Amino acid sequence: MKIRVWIQSPSNASFNENDIIEVPDNISDDELEETARETAFDHIDWGYERVDSDENS
Repeated sequence: MKIRVWIQSPSNASFNENDIIEVPDNISDDELEETARETAFDHIDWGYERVDSDENS
């Protein structure tokens, strides 16, 4: 089985967003990475679909 995976910004333009967010001073590196990941995913849509060939169109 083959799948196509995609990400897309809400405006269909290149993803170029940033947020400055407040985090606790004593946050661990793992928690910091998870917070950053969640913030980034707030800016994009993503998904996947089954495909019959490996064409990239």
